[in-house]
Amino acid sequence: MTPAAILLALAVPAAAAELGGHEPPPTARPGPAAEDRRAVLEEMWQRRVLPPDQSLWSPRDLALLGRIRRAEDDARAFLRAKPGGDRPWVVRPRKGGPAAPARLTKEGHQRYLTLLTQDAIAYFESKGAEAKSVFRLLDGEGRPLFDGRGLLAEEGAAVYRRARLNLEVFWRSPSGVVYGTRRPPSAASTP
Repeated sequence: MTPAAILLALAVPAAAAELGGHEPPPTARPGPAAEDRRAVLEEMWQRRVLPPDQSLWSPRDLALLGRIRRAEDDARAFLRAKPGGDRPWVVRPRKGGPAAPARLTKEGHQRYLTLLTQDAIAYFESKGAEAKSVFRLLDGEGRPLFDGRGLLAEEGAAVYRRARLNLEVFWRSPSGVVYGTRRPPSAASTP
């Protein structure tokens, strides 16, 4: 190549592949994964799972976001029925901005778990569970209804919701006594 051709090639913008170079690696190009990551990050900021100046999340943060999403509809209905409603516990889009549904915040999820736990403790005690062993109750499959912090676990919330709706559900005490919304199955009929 002559020096004039080299100067001309440098003056005209061209893709790296056209000049014999390499394309940028696929991970360097923004794609759907980067867009999904950005949407998750914005949702975490909006729900106050992460502070606004933090752009990385941990697996615990992502798991918390999943729990908030799964509990959102039930939590908003539950909080609406309590004094004060759900207004302090949800974030709504700004006026004039893009239309988006109101979202439960991390604080709202915590408030929901606290109130639901208190209701569940009172319910299980009213059905015969001893106050000292209510945090050691197990569902029908042997999973604990309460976590190590004394809050209702997801399995416990499912059992409590079914019990409050008077659907068939059973739970066990640590001593093996079976409680439920129906008469427990007899030991002779279980395999």
